[in-house]
Amino acid sequence: MSSQLEPVNDDTILCWFYSPKLGTDGALWQNMCKQINDYVKSLCRDYIWHRDEFRVFVPIMKDNDKTGVPLHLCSNTCFGDNIEDEWFIVHVLLEISKQYSDLIIQVKDNDGDFLLIEAANYLQSWANPENTANRVFIHNHHIHLILPEVIALNTNLGLDEAILKIANSPELTQAAHSIEQAILSRIGKYPDKILENIHRTIVKVPSTLATILTLQPSLISPIVDAYCNHDSVDVKACKKIDYVDCVDVEVRFTKFLYASLVHSKLINQAKYHGNDKKTLLGLKLTCGYQMLMNKASVADPLLSKEYQTFIQSLKLNGYFKNNIEGSNGYQQLLKTAQHYFSSIECPVRSNVFHHNVTELMKSSKFIELNSTLKSSSGEHFTGVEDSEDWLNINPEELNDFLYSRYGKATKLKNIDDISSQTLTQELTSFLKQTSDFEGIEREHIDESDINEIDFESDQFVSCIEKMLKVLSTHSKEVTESVESEDDEMFYNDDEDDESEDCDKELKVKLQNNPMENLQAETTIMANIMQSMKEEKASTGPTSNLLQSIGITKPEFIDSDDD
Repeated sequence: MSSQLEPVNDDTILCWFYSPKLGTDGALWQNMCKQINDYVKSLCRDYIWHRDEFRVFVPIMKDNDKTGVPLHLCSNTCFGDNIEDEWFIVHVLLEISKQYSDLIIQVKDNDGDFLLIEAANYLQSWANPENTANRVFIHNHHIHLILPEVIALNTNLGLDEAILKIANSPELTQAAHSIEQAILSRIGKYPDKILENIHRTIVKVPSTLATILTLQPSLISPIVDAYCNHDSVDVKACKKIDYVDCVDVEVRFTKFLYASLVHSKLINQAKYHGNDKKTLLGLKLTCGYQMLMNKASVADPLLSKEYQTFIQSLKLNGYFKNNIEGSNGYQQLLKTAQHYFSSIECPVRSNVFHHNVTELMKSSKFIELNSTLKSSSGEHFTGVEDSEDWLNINPEELNDFLYSRYGKATKLKNIDDISSQTLTQELTSFLKQTSDFEGIEREHIDESDINEIDFESDQFVSCIEKMLKVLSTHSKEVTESVESEDDEMFYNDDEDDESEDCDKELKVKLQNNPMENLQAETTIMANIMQSMKEEKASTGPTSNLLQSIGITKPEFIDSDDD
């Protein structure tokens, strides 16, 4: 498929592999594809994929001069609900780039260049989704970012040019250490992390299912997914289940899958005996297995919405060329596309699952293992069960995790820490920051300025300070006059001198009269509280302003008490 195609499913990671040295020799690309897939299998031997397995393939669309996309290999992997698969794939890509140093890899998901999103705190201000196209790659086990100093932003950077720049001058494009470390930190330490994410437990299931899960542990993913996301039609398939001929077997889950299964509601449609954990978990797995096998007999993936989206995408990208729909040429291309869709776009769909299971049950390994499991199960069965302590997390651990992952969420922990002085200082500091349509530029905030008030600011801050002066004099008539003047200040640039005079006068007055200072702050606090109370929803102008400096709307604000 061309690099211009969009992902067919949500939660999809797309990868493209380029190599100037391979040129346009199709045989070399086919050989490279096989080598990469063999290497990936060795890296992912013990990994349980949540949905799709990561595989590299030759695109079905031949790129031409019009697209501007050089020959390449592709990968289109839907990771579903478990985002850990996405970051494991990034680890695999880095290892591939280390093994095959000529490759230059581009990776995106539904959010775009998610590698830059992860390293957002360390990027320069120029980097945004509008101007980072064809500037982010993986090469030789490093992240590469083409900076404006290397190729100007006003240049329409083509994919060919970007690839050649990285291939010829990698020292100029290798990303800063801080950017790369942010990404590596998110990935974690693989392959050790593979075992950390695995949970082993003993379940009681029919011997057929026990044999299947022992021979092919990765099938646990579609089974759990089928059970946890079943509908009323799927439940009907469970009525035929006769929970007999069961054996105890050790099953490997990812922690994500195990937690999902444990906390899913039990379907009371099958006949079973016992309420112990291994029996209840085994019943859920048996139901999920039956749901998938039932779907295989009635479902046609070529009638799915995903398939229609896939074909429409091919049409828009010129896959069918000038062939008329229904012609021999069109039908040949359509047949290739359908085979591609069944094997690449939906590898864990029910028909593929059914095909794998059917072939597996015909093998001699299945027959031998099935007999062995029946004889070894029961009182003499010895399996491994991991501790479930990881399912429970205390508030301190959660706070530590959120802090390490997202940073400090608020500057002020609770309402008791908010004084009138602190609030006015925080608001003053916030209002003086540079901002644009994307929000305030917090990297310019000087923490040392939070504890002091600088009265030389723009007109808006001058207006606030002028209001403080009026409040401190307790003059209602002057207040009304100043409010009228303040409205004009936002539109009149001729009052700079008056603002400066007010600044100086206010500064002296606040320094010499702390009581008036306190009185002004108290009045501001009362006005802010009243504004928040009148905002019926959880957000509003005042609430949004305070949230920008780390203060969330307290619950007592919405009460009926004065």
